Amino acid sequence: MDTYSYEATTKEGSIITGTLEAENERRAVDRIQDLGYFPLKISKAEERGGFGISALPLPIFRNKIKESDIMTFTYQIGVLIDAGFPLERALSILSELSDKKALKDLLKDILSHVRGGKSFSEALSKFPAEFPAFYVNMIKAGEAGGFLEDTISRMVVYLENSQRLKEDIRSALIYPAILCIVGGTAVIVLLTFVVPRFSQIFSDAGTALPLPTVILLSISSMLRRYWWIIGILLYGLFFLLRRHMKSEAGRRLWDEAKFRLPLFGKLFREGVVSRFARTLGTLLANGVPILNALQIVKGTMGSEKMAEVVSSVREGVRKGKGIAEPLKASNVFPPLAIHMVIVGEETGKLDEMLLKIADRFDLQVRTTVKRMLSLLEPALILLMGAVVGFIVIAMLMAIFSINELPF
Repeated sequence: MDTYSYEATTKEGSIITGTLEAENERRAVDRIQDLGYFPLKISKAEERGGFGISALPLPIFRNKIKESDIMTFTYQIGVLIDAGFPLERALSILSELSDKKALKDLLKDILSHVRGGKSFSEALSKFPAEFPAFYVNMIKAGEAGGFLEDTISRMVVYLENSQRLKEDIRSALIYPAILCIVGGTAVIVLLTFVVPRFSQIFSDAGTALPLPTVILLSISSMLRRYWWIIGILLYGLFFLLRRHMKSEAGRRLWDEAKFRLPLFGKLFREGVVSRFARTLGTLLANGVPILNALQIVKGTMGSEKMAEVVSSVREGVRKGKGIAEPLKASNVFPPLAIHMVIVGEETGKLDEMLLKIADRFDLQVRTTVKRMLSLLEPALILLMGAVVGFIVIAMLMAIFSINELPF
């Protein structure tokens, strides 16, 4: 069994801490609830100390509010409200419980708005950087329908799925990133420190060098002499490209290109389909009217082309049509997704079918990422091997040409 540390609240609202042994985290939650407490934080005992980033006193690590913080807050507020705590009391408990100053200040600000007579959704809308329109409108729908606890539970599931997908992609990219950094550093060291040591030997030999060696020495000399110019040019190129991407024409051009890329286009298409389906399905499941839901979804796509697709879908719904036909005309949604949307409309379970589409395409995104990485990793290794091999061959050819000189 593992030892877990926990923070929980009693029925009276006081905070308690303790440790217990359990087979897993789910079982630990059950045991805490059996004791009559409501768990707020649970972690393995050995994970609470150490030298992790969260233990550093630097503000850069402790004060920034992350998506995981919002997800934890959503879970905790749902637990307290489900346990019967008034919203004001629940926010007060969480503001005292938080050990991150930025989050503590945020919760205190939300609490002050609630105490001032605003609803929970109105208080959250004051902080759009932390709580986007999607989040606020779901809470608003839950308040209006009288099922805020269920809404928050669905919100937690949505945030967990989104976070899990992002973490899977980030984890999968760690090895290629490390490979690029290490390989690039090795090549730079070879060109700036190792190759120049041989250039003097070759120049003293007074013989014509092979073409690969001449090319290698020219690259090495240029990198050593004009590295600052190269750095400025690269930075300037990056700055201009970034500025162009922020313009309307640049965003539209890049957005169209993303859907047409040979390998990454499919991955991007699957990602936006999943995001559309999960966001719209979650909103509809929480009672948000479909026209309002589509307007919210439009702002969460992060794609000009998808925003236009959602606008056409919303216009079709306004005229009394379904959403399947405009989605099919967009040439973005695959036939499987269109078919499942049609079934959902015909059976009156559109929200359920949209969530199933999201689960299906989340899985496809993970599968596509794994397949791409299975090709990317050996390709990077071959590329680095080819670069290093060229350096070695160029040096050996020069050395052999020197050995052939008559003495």
